[in-house]
Amino acid sequence: MRRLDAAIIILIIAIVLGVVMRVEAWEKIAKVDVLTMSSDSVSYNGIAKNLLAGKGYSSPNHMIARQDQPTAFYAPTYPFYLVALYYVFGPSTKAGVMSHMILAIATIPLIYLLGMRLYGRVEGAIASLIYAVSPDIIHYNIMLTSETLFFVLEICLSILIVGIFKKDRPSLWMLAATGLVFGVTYLCRQTVIFLPALIVLGLWLRFKDNGYSWLLKSTGVFLVAAVLLIVPWTIRNYMVFGEPVFSTTTGPATLWWGTYEDKGTPLGVLIDRYRERHSDKNEVQMSQMMTKEAIQRIKHMSGTDIRGLLHQRVRRLFGFPRVYDLRKQQTVTGLFYLVLGVLGIAGLLIASKGKYERQLLMLTVVLTMLLHIFTLTVFRYLMPLVPFLGLGAANLLSYVATRIKAVFQAYGVRLTAS
Repeated sequence: MRRLDAAIIILIIAIVLGVVMRVEAWEKIAKVDVLTMSSDSVSYNGIAKNLLAGKGYSSPNHMIARQDQPTAFYAPTYPFYLVALYYVFGPSTKAGVMSHMILAIATIPLIYLLGMRLYGRVEGAIASLIYAVSPDIIHYNIMLTSETLFFVLEICLSILIVGIFKKDRPSLWMLAATGLVFGVTYLCRQTVIFLPALIVLGLWLRFKDNGYSWLLKSTGVFLVAAVLLIVPWTIRNYMVFGEPVFSTTTGPATLWWGTYEDKGTPLGVLIDRYRERHSDKNEVQMSQMMTKEAIQRIKHMSGTDIRGLLHQRVRRLFGFPRVYDLRKQQTVTGLFYLVLGVLGIAGLLIASKGKYERQLLMLTVVLTMLLHIFTLTVFRYLMPLVPFLGLGAANLLSYVATRIKAVFQAYGVRLTAS
């Protein structure tokens, strides 16, 4: 009988713990209205119901989105995912959360597969375990928000990208499929915005020996497929708002309220006042105004104020509470994610030498983290990086263990020789 190796044992533990912890989380919210847990859930649910009712892509009052008015505050992948669920099972938020549980468990072996193809089986298993037991990820698994679906999409997209760069001559069909999955993923969350440029750069460096004709054709196929789903969204936004918005209005709103951090007024009150004060402006116009106002506020800050603001945003990005207290779980969790971030990036850097797919992953993680810090976003935006940081941290541990083993072996050889 074949013995189970360490990687399979860790993967089995990850799946078992992932199931147990999510079932426990499900039981805790079984009698709770999911929509009371997050205003984002209310908005996603409202958009999906309005689509089913034939009211178009419109939202309840949420941030700068107005009641039953066309919105671009959230991109369409997740709302249409809910539409499909509601069409089959009825408008049940519990069905939405149950589907999240299935997606979350399915993500565990997907992370293992990605890690196995990038670094090794043990590294993939460790990263899947980190994802499986992360308390904040589990918390968002039971909420009606886009994070759970995005995890699946980004890992599948990463597996396709790795597949491209591991081949000597990837097929046009594979490039087209990768482009389409990118489009779906981008329209779920826009944090993958760096990928097309990095992929095209990687194609021209990795496959330069395939000739310009192949490179031009491959680049064209990938880019056309990548924008195929984004173009209709952009055209729709132009027809509705008079502006060709290819992403969402979420980013400007986040940047704007980020500059108000710790001012004492609740975010909801600030946004409601802003929306009422500019009732003659549409959502996109308000988002443009918010961006300009946020930039102006930052320009007028002193160096000390800017450092303080960045400190507050880094604190929020890693999930730390306002007051650091090691007796509080939130502080310990924040420290865990901070350490994971440092070790993960170090591991990705060490492993990236000479491997285009690894370099692409490392650059994506670093650029995304910098984007989140400088656009003043919060922890939930960092969460999708956890599997990749887990892979980096696992690779760093493997690297250190290999070096220690080599030192002991060399020492043993010298002892034997003497």
